[in-house]
Amino acid sequence: MVASEISIGIDVGGTHTDLCSVQGKNVVRAKALTTHDDYSVGIFNALSNVSETLGVPVEELLSRHCRAFVNGNTIVTNALTELKGARVGVLVTAGFADILRVGRGARMNVRDDHLQRNLPRLIAREYIAEIDERVDRDGKVVVALDHLQVEREVQRLIDAGVDCIAVCFLWSTANNTHEKTAEEIIRRIAPDIFVTQSVSVASVFREFERWQTAILNCYVQPPVKGFVETVARGLRSRGYERALEFFNGLGGVLTEEVVKTVPIQLYSSGPAGGAVGSAALARRYGLDEVLCGDMGGTSFDSILIHKQQPKVVQRCTIGRFDTALSLLDIDSIGAGGGSIVHLDARGIPQVGPQSAGSTPGPACSGRGGTEPTVTDCMAVMGFIDPKNYLGGKYELDLDAARQALESKVGNALGWDAVRTAAGAYSLVVANMANALRELSVSRGRDPRKCTFIAYGGALPVFSASMCQKLGITDMIIPGQSSAFSAYGLLEADYIRRESATIGWLVGSEDGYGHMIATRDRLEKLVREDLREAGFAEDDMQISFGGDFRYVGQLAEMYMPMAKDSVEQELGIALRPAFDAAYEEEFGPDTAWSESELMLVNYVVTGIGLRQKPDIEARATSGASAEDAIQTRRQLFLPDEQVWADTPIYAADKLEPGAEFSGPGIIDCRDTTIYIPRDATARRDEYDNFRVAIKET
Repeated sequence: MVASEISIGIDVGGTHTDLCSVQGKNVVRAKALTTHDDYSVGIFNALSNVSETLGVPVEELLSRHCRAFVNGNTIVTNALTELKGARVGVLVTAGFADILRVGRGARMNVRDDHLQRNLPRLIAREYIAEIDERVDRDGKVVVALDHLQVEREVQRLIDAGVDCIAVCFLWSTANNTHEKTAEEIIRRIAPDIFVTQSVSVASVFREFERWQTAILNCYVQPPVKGFVETVARGLRSRGYERALEFFNGLGGVLTEEVVKTVPIQLYSSGPAGGAVGSAALARRYGLDEVLCGDMGGTSFDSILIHKQQPKVVQRCTIGRFDTALSLLDIDSIGAGGGSIVHLDARGIPQVGPQSAGSTPGPACSGRGGTEPTVTDCMAVMGFIDPKNYLGGKYELDLDAARQALESKVGNALGWDAVRTAAGAYSLVVANMANALRELSVSRGRDPRKCTFIAYGGALPVFSASMCQKLGITDMIIPGQSSAFSAYGLLEADYIRRESATIGWLVGSEDGYGHMIATRDRLEKLVREDLREAGFAEDDMQISFGGDFRYVGQLAEMYMPMAKDSVEQELGIALRPAFDAAYEEEFGPDTAWSESELMLVNYVVTGIGLRQKPDIEARATSGASAEDAIQTRRQLFLPDEQVWADTPIYAADKLEPGAEFSGPGIIDCRDTTIYIPRDATARRDEYDNFRVAIKET
């Protein structure tokens, strides 16, 4: 029996659906296979697994004990990756329809013009309706909205079979009267159709990114709506009566109502959970420079944490789509436990980005898969106990893994299954190390000065080898590694961010009053939203900032500022503050002292403080790691390319303070941690594993 007040975080990944439940100081995790035909099935399977561990029926767990239920998922990511979304109709300002096609030139980052590809077409040309209306940059109406034309075009789009309509008018950020009126007309004609005003998803200038965001918001609405309603219905039928909460790519919690209005915010919500959890660890250990990585079944996601805060990117690119969204700066490559090992057109071994997913899964899983995957490699090399996979829930078929590796890759190269697996291991390590190098070095950070936080069901097998390649000597593997992104969902607060374009020259009286009025309006919106979400004033934190740039530049950089900083001598102190922040980001002497400074967008962020997990430090016991050795197993050590009789340590028997030197394996119920010869692992007082890696 459990006590009351339990919080549940669930992360729906490409292969597994991970769950972390926190009750007081106790953390319980569970996994289930992701069910892509109906994601809610995987969610409720994971709930059944955790209820079995707790000894409480699911209905009682949800109705009597569950205080919060937070979900991160890949619904939006999958819809955009697979290009399976709604038929979107668009209303645009007359004469500007082709902006949606021309964009920013739509060029890929490749030198060979033969490899250039146009952006995928989300909307058919006949679904774009040009409307006579025009507002100038100052918000003045130049051409009045033609109401009858809107009615005719909306009816035409509905007759053509569109599912949603995006309203995208020029300079609606300065005056959204026309977009608002057009939405009212649409709702009068078709009350049930989903509508997005561009200014409602991005109230900042640059019409292409803003319009693209509105279209994407419509495009992903049907799969998100179906998912949210199915999960909500399933939870409520099982007795859960509190608010259902979701996670967004900015690293905060959203209400069900917000998700239904702005579903695009769910993009990258799963990886964002791990980033928030890593930031919490960075604060706990007092770490300022952190790289973190998450390797699950389909991808390797990484993020840089500087001064204990995940980096946020403005106007992020989703796949190849430029948007006006601000999201955590998470990089992804196709490297996961389900990534397929194959030969490319030149006969060279590659790993990913294709994945076997959960169905049919790796060849060794026994669910009909025939393609060799990273998981098959780990089984063949001895890292995974075939009789104890996921705590013994599944038994792996080693013969199927060997056959897949040899028949699909090894035979063509004259390699046996083990050599093929070891080669794939090296490729995965190199690919992920390169991703981390790009993430850190390209942003002016030295990876050798960073701590690496490694999590996800697959990453702890590879993480020490990656660190050796990058010269990283300090690594943390959370005790909840395999479900750490789900745990991170519970470390987050409710976040609401509002912004508006103002274009104020710092120090100028011209436009000063408008800027002050905009700031106060945004703060009011944020506070109202937090109140509607159920937060009292004492549980609100309001922060202010802006997107600044030197006059003459194209791109802005965000900088936090105090609310009254613009009122102190017309914000004159903002200039040296921005110069310092700019040089910290881009290097010494990069500040443009000859140029004026412009506050392009004012940004107000509201945080509703939520109850966090209370993980208490445990006293070290003095127990020896030798007491945790449960067996020894022959492993093919990838760093030494030899078979070695290697001790296997049971994770649940490693007490705080227990320490050992590699080579060795820490066998967790749902992940495997590899400690190479030149590394030492210690379980700390928070049940995390601290790994010290010798410099090479």
